[in-house]
Amino acid sequence: MLIKSNSITGINISRSLQILDKNLKEHFTNDLQFLNVFGSYTRGTILPRQFDKNSDIDILIGFHTGKSKLRPESYRDRLLKFAFKYYPTAKVMKDHPSIVIELNHINFDLVPGIFDTGIFYNSFEIPDKDGGWMETEPEKFNKKLTDANTSHNSIVKPIIRFLKAWNAHESYPYYSYDLESAIVEMNFSGDTFASGFLYAIENLPTYELPNVSSKKVDVLRNNAKWIREYVEREDLAKAKDVVRRIIPVGID
Repeated sequence: MLIKSNSITGINISRSLQILDKNLKEHFTNDLQFLNVFGSYTRGTILPRQFDKNSDIDILIGFHTGKSKLRPESYRDRLLKFAFKYYPTAKVMKDHPSIVIELNHINFDLVPGIFDTGIFYNSFEIPDKDGGWMETEPEKFNKKLTDANTSHNSIVKPIIRFLKAWNAHESYPYYSYDLESAIVEMNFSGDTFASGFLYAIENLPTYELPNVSSKKVDVLRNNAKWIREYVEREDLAKAKDVVRRIIPVGID
């Protein structure tokens, strides 16, 4: 479930990013201040589309503000016109806070951003849900995840990818970022991937989920109990069958 850089998907994404970078700089010329790829792609937790149809590459596109800071919708409209011009055959749509370009191998989420010079400190800002701007720290969570993964013998990212595949198959009980955030906060000391995977399932938070989503987590936990039971009985074939029931898409 990992998109490797030398895979067909990985190569296609790399090429598309290069072309997108070129097109953005050509279209906006001196209006661009920075271009940053962020999100699950840079964290190593993105899934191939066979596991998650909503897999996407997040790109923070920073605009020069000049003397006045425009509303986010103004920048989103500019990105929408850009997408229609350079990707006329692709599906293009607005989806807060971004403009989405849907290609065959992956989606690209173009998120407008600005670098705001404040009185006390400077900040990166992206659109909030109320039509204004909010601060963001795109590198902070990446570092937190990398540190957790390093501290716990590189099992955190694979656990995240497996549970994101379950999440996608179950029509997203969790927002992907919320799921990653919850797992990063867990303590996997002494765990292997297998024991950590079951531990993560047992400790997924449900208190803010709607009832239908919470029930899906209950089913997942019940399956995890059976996996643990079969492993203790040394019946690995049945344990794998339950794993395939949890994530029934291309798991060997």
